[in-house]
Amino acid sequence: MSTKPAPRIMIDGQLCDPDLPARPVLDDGLVRGDGVFEGLRAYARLPRTPAAHFDRLARSADGIDLAMDRELLERELAEFCRHTTQSDCAIRIMLTRGGQRIFREEPLFVLPPSWELSAQPHRITPMLIGSKTLSYAANMQANRKAKAAGANEALLFDPDSKLILEGPTSSFLWLEGDALCAPALTTGILDSITRRLIAEVTELHVRERTIDDLTQADAGMLISTVLELQPVHSVQGIIEWDGVPARLADLRTALVALARERSINPVHA
Repeated sequence: MSTKPAPRIMIDGQLCDPDLPARPVLDDGLVRGDGVFEGLRAYARLPRTPAAHFDRLARSADGIDLAMDRELLERELAEFCRHTTQSDCAIRIMLTRGGQRIFREEPLFVLPPSWELSAQPHRITPMLIGSKTLSYAANMQANRKAKAAGANEALLFDPDSKLILEGPTSSFLWLEGDALCAPALTTGILDSITRRLIAEVTELHVRERTIDDLTQADAGMLISTVLELQPVHSVQGIIEWDGVPARLADLRTALVALARERSINPVHA
């Protein structure tokens, strides 16, 4: 009985050995961006708020009808953290339609002291609301456009309503006086775990504001698991803020302290 030869695969101009596994490129989950992911930050090899991240990963997987073995992933994350090259790092967990579980260590990059944003129009895909999927091409294109304009990052807004949404890989918050404000989750933005954390250290006011309303804001900031809290000094063509208000600096200190406190072994979360 004859056996069909394995399909040929070429990567970077080199034909791969057909007898070696080439599962990544045969996985339709990676080929089509059909999968989900979570990004965590580890402090001293302990991931921050692992239970919250696994909860969201489960919601994402459920949102695209993807099976997920949470207990297995928790054990694998704990083991992976023990072997990262850096004790403080970012960790990306990816689950694909082809059944792959991928853990990737990502080094923390040097952050600018303050961020300049470029407002970019973006429509959230209705079928993917609430899910962190591997389909991030639109977000990455928004960041490329922002950087081509000389900014550090994009700030996404709805092109129809002009409502403020989020950053491509972070959440955007702003100050109105001393009030810390955030867009409504009903816009379809991601339910940020870091946003939940900061709401534990101060009252968070949910307000609908357009991108042009930022002219009335007193400060802006990006928050995420990896960024923690980063001050924004301008949104191109809309607003510039001078310095870092004491209120924002205090929020950053409180958030970082709480994040480190919530860094625990995922198996015991």
